Amino acid sequence: MVDKENLKELSKWAGFVGIMTIIFGAISAIGGLFAFIIGAIPGIIAIILGIKLRNTKLYADELLAGEQDETKLNMLFMNLNTYFKIQGILIIISLAFMILGMLTGVFAGFAFRHIF
Repeated sequence: MVDKENLKELSKWAGFVGIMTIIFGAISAIGGLFAFIIGAIPGIIAIILGIKLRNTKLYADELLAGEQDETKLNMLFMNLNTYFKIQGILIIISLAFMILGMLTGVFAGFAFRHIF
């Protein structure tokens, strides 16, 4: 049903990336608290993403242990689905801010060209 080698690799990398995302998310959230309260939001989102990856590892390990349950496989995919949805939304927001920043730079350049 499930390729054990690929599932083992998924478990290993999801665990590592999940732990690192949680650690850096916590550092980001604590650092963001010192700037503004709203500055902690990216860190909190990163912690949530890390938890989703850790849950993916948990379900992958359970599948590797021989518990061939369809609900565990569905939960694994549900956690990955949520992870990728949040990442996709963050990418779209980043692209929007990038385009907005470029347009602001271009318009500011035109507005201040007569000074130089």
